[in-house]
Amino acid sequence: MVKELEVVNIIPRILSIGEIAKELFKEINKISDNEIILNFKGVEYMCVSFAQEYGHQKKLSKKKITETNISKENENLLNLSKNLYIY
Repeated sequence: MVKELEVVNIIPRILSIGEIAKELFKEINKISDNEIILNFKGVEYMCVSFAQEYGHQKKLSKKKITETNISKENENLLNLSKNLYIY
């Protein structure tokens, strides 16, 4: 099954630190559904450290995660940060 989550109902509207991404994925991992749609409507700001940690957590997750209603700037930031966060 597919579960849609509104990001602003789980974490703040201002995504200012990487720890917020960890909190988001703690909630995602509690869900039994394997497909998750993250609705970013209402997110006002995303910093690089959030985007980097989000990308890392998404790679670690066994769930299929897609994003919707994400601003072009934040989408670009997520795409650019994929190469910045290496363990």
